[in-house]
Amino acid sequence: MLNTLYFVLVSVPASLLMSFLIALLLNQKIKGVGFFRTSFYIPYITSGVAVTLLWGWIFNAQFGFINYFLSLFGITGPNWLSDTKWAMPAIIIMGIWTIGNSIIITLAGLQDIPEALYESAEIDGASSLVKITQITLPLITPTLYFNLIMGIIGGFQIFMQPYILTEGGPSYSTYTYMMHIYNSGFKYNEMGYASTLAWLLFVVIMIITLIVNRTSRHWVYYDN
Repeated sequence: MLNTLYFVLVSVPASLLMSFLIALLLNQKIKGVGFFRTSFYIPYITSGVAVTLLWGWIFNAQFGFINYFLSLFGITGPNWLSDTKWAMPAIIIMGIWTIGNSIIITLAGLQDIPEALYESAEIDGASSLVKITQITLPLITPTLYFNLIMGIIGGFQIFMQPYILTEGGPSYSTYTYMMHIYNSGFKYNEMGYASTLAWLLFVVIMIITLIVNRTSRHWVYYDN
């Protein structure tokens, strides 16, 4: 559970931030923007197993792309998937790479903001930073709220990536709650115990969702 909480607490805020920043860039009226929107969305619809195996090669300590890139600057890269300090961050990085769905949803929220608000702000002499903080962020909070809830639910159910890449290792540093449920039920044939674990996970997700929902009234802005 601690490993799962670590994954959720790091990956969910990072995914929200990255999806918002990328959506801002993809919302610009530039030539060929459709190509970039498609490029950022493709990783989300690509087979999860294929993506995981690809990142396993990228994180390879001997011939992986990341360590090769670091070596060009004289930096010795870590043994990503075999080091207890770097195994979970590696899985988090891989998870952030597949945030295409959150990007598209955030982009849709940005395009729903009336242009008249930005035009009025420009007349008043507002800078780009002011327009983002005073107009974009408040009006995009319902979309961010949706992505936050979905990110929390998905984060607690992380299973495939650590199962394929590390099988919970090294030293159980990537052993997640869903992996424990799977092993208990299908590897050790303790279906009752696995079912209890699943219900506990449901309760935890429900409690956190209710807390976020209750606090949303203080930071989610609905223009109606």
